[in-house]
Amino acid sequence: MSSELKSFTGFEIAKSSKLDRNKLYYGFIHNFSSENTRIAYTRDLRKFLSFLDLKFRGLLEIQVEHSHAVAFKDFLILNKISQRSINRTLATLASFYEYLMDQDLLDKNPFSRVRRFSVPKNVKTQDLSDEEVQHLLESIETLSGTGKLHKALMLLFFTTGMRHHEVSHLLFKNLDEESGFTVLRYMAKGAQEMVTPLNPKAELALGEYLRWCEGEGLKMGPTDYIFRPTKNPHSGNLNKPLDPKSLNYIIKKYAKKVGVKNKITIHSARSTVIGTLLDKGHALEKVADFVGHKDISMTKAYNKRRVKLQNSLSLDL
Repeated sequence: MSSELKSFTGFEIAKSSKLDRNKLYYGFIHNFSSENTRIAYTRDLRKFLSFLDLKFRGLLEIQVEHSHAVAFKDFLILNKISQRSINRTLATLASFYEYLMDQDLLDKNPFSRVRRFSVPKNVKTQDLSDEEVQHLLESIETLSGTGKLHKALMLLFFTTGMRHHEVSHLLFKNLDEESGFTVLRYMAKGAQEMVTPLNPKAELALGEYLRWCEGEGLKMGPTDYIFRPTKNPHSGNLNKPLDPKSLNYIIKKYAKKVGVKNKITIHSARSTVIGTLLDKGHALEKVADFVGHKDISMTKAYNKRRVKLQNSLSLDL
C-alpha cells in the first residue's frame, strides 16, 4: 500500500466518531484497481477532510449535507483551483458518498446535485507526423540492450496507443496468444480488460529485447515486469516498472535526434496513434474502443492532425 493510502490512519476529524475510518476509506479506495486512481482519490478525500476540519470542525462525514458540499466547491474556487480539477474532485466525492450509501450509512448523496463546470475537452498533447514517427523509430540503434529496450518501447507506444502506465506496468504474464496472434492482455484505465494484438514490427522488436534479457540471465517469470532498466541489470532489485520520467526522456531523446522541435512527451505517442487512425478513415467508435476510451468525445478531442477542407460537408451542398 502506498504512503498516501496509509496516511488516512493518522487523520482524525472527530475522535468521538464510532466509524471505523480505516476500514471505511480502505474499502472505498480499494474498489479501484489502478494505483494512480487510488492515490488521486485519496488526495481528493484528504483535501475534503482538511476543509471540514478547517470550516466545520467536529462534523462527521455522514453528517455532511448539500450546503457543505457547495461550500467545499466555493472553497476550491477561492483557492484558485482549476475548473477541471474541481470537477474531478467533486466527482471523487460524489463517488465516495455513493459508496457510503451502499454501506447504508446515508440515505442521499450531498454531492449529487452540486453543479460542475462546463469544461470543453481539449487535448494539449503535441503529436508527431507520420514522417517524424518513421524517422524517430529508424534512429534507434539496437546493438545494445538499451537500444533494444528503447526500440521495443517506442514501437509498442506508436502501434497500440497504450497509456504510459499500461506499458510500463506490463507483466510477462500479460503476453499471450489468441487465434494465431501474439496479444497483450491487460487492465486499462477504468478497469477495462483489453486484448491488443501486437503489430508485427512491435512483436519483432519485443522478441529481440526479450532474447537479450534471456541472454543476460534476467529473470522473466509471470509476475516480472517486461520493461526494466538495462544498465547494471544484475545489481539490486530491478523488478520494478520504468517511471514516466524515464519514458519521457527516451522519446524526447530520439525526437531531438531527428529534429522534432515541438514539445513531445510519451503521451504524444497515444495522441499520434489516434490521429493517424482517424486520418486513415477508421470510425471514431472503433478507434475509441482500440485505445480504451469509454467516451468517444475524448477520442475526437485528440484529432488535431489535419483539417481537410476539401472534405468539408459545406462543399457538398
